[in-house]
Amino acid sequence: HMFCARRPGLLLSAMRALDGLGLDVQQAVISCFNGFALDVFQAEQSKEGLEVLPEQIKAVLLNIAGFHGVM
Repeated sequence: HMFCARRPGLLLSAMRALDGLGLDVQQAVISCFNGFALDVFQAEQSKEGLEVLPEQIKAVLLNIAGFHGVM
């Protein structure tokens, strides 16, 4: 789950970030309310890609959400 302040282009940035890690997004659910957005992604690792650790995914998503260097 990803919950943060709503910002134009955030979904596209998240999708590009996950794709850049070699993850294939199978499903994305987006809910917006009171200026906030909740995005839920279900992704699978590409067979050709290198193993991606949960910490890497978290760091990339925090970065695109505007929490640079937070972990």
